[in-house]
Amino acid sequence: MPKVSVILPAYNVEKFIAKSIDSILSQTFTDFELLVVIDGSPDNSKAIAESFADPRIIIFEKENGGLSDARNYGLERAKGDYVYFMDSDDWIEPELLEQTVAVLEKEKRDFVVFGYIQDNEDLQGNVFSQQQKLPNKELLSKGVDYGLTTDLLGILGYAWNKVYKKAFLVDNNFHFEKGISLVEDILFNSLVYKQSDEIRIINKTFYHYINRQVPTLIKKFHQNSFDLNLWKLERLSDFFESWDFKNRKELLGYALVQGIRYCVHNLFSFQNSLTFTEKRMYVKKMLYHPKTKEYINSYIPNGKVSVFYKSLIKHKNYNLISIFAIATK
Repeated sequence: MPKVSVILPAYNVEKFIAKSIDSILSQTFTDFELLVVIDGSPDNSKAIAESFADPRIIIFEKENGGLSDARNYGLERAKGDYVYFMDSDDWIEPELLEQTVAVLEKEKRDFVVFGYIQDNEDLQGNVFSQQQKLPNKELLSKGVDYGLTTDLLGILGYAWNKVYKKAFLVDNNFHFEKGISLVEDILFNSLVYKQSDEIRIINKTFYHYINRQVPTLIKKFHQNSFDLNLWKLERLSDFFESWDFKNRKELLGYALVQGIRYCVHNLFSFQNSLTFTEKRMYVKKMLYHPKTKEYINSYIPNGKVSVFYKSLIKHKNYNLISIFAIATK
């Protein structure tokens, strides 16, 4: 049996999946299986995956169910002691599996977290800048107040910068929420953290998250984006409460404002059929929601734009937020 199962969902990634698979096959740790889950993809992703002549690659094909469903599908079929969920349009450093497995085995961990590099690409696919997202701690323990930072919270959110012990996920019935494609990672990980007493972090960047310049017209509009962010707030609140973070209200205020800002951007910048009045009423609904009232005063801005945005939310100025969104899209 392989030590690690790498789960790679694939949907419309024919331009990127070869580089992803190459980076997996180039791992210095070789005792793994690669489960490529073709999630009803209409392009040539499957053919490209099949072109790799490596017995560790196992290709599954299923009806399209979204990223969460594809990850769950892979987890159900994984044979490794550990599982790693990777996105098929990114790539990883050669030492990722070797160094994470070493910590997991030596310290008997249920999961491990690591940093990543955001590669910002232009429309031609050239990297013009990079941002290193490196954790500043090696271990978090439940009940010890660390004053969790917003930067570290962001790193804790993703699934692709974690390697998990499979038995830990299966025994606790952890799975990704099917049918959503916006906050699925943090919904999953919040439950993981709530169930755990420690979070082990490796202060190295093994993952390359590719930030591509995608034309606005083909970006996905989520009409239920605010409801999903409220769900995220609920899960985060449970996690923070169980760990007794003293600054949990500030963290929830941050998550609230970031969620509202994303929803506004999603509403006014991504193609949809809503009229301006309907969009304005959507913003009004967010600003008048009880959770917004509960957490907005706890939000600590970190710049002039953030101060301005907090003021608009606090005073429920949905008209100005809507106009500002149009002017800056």
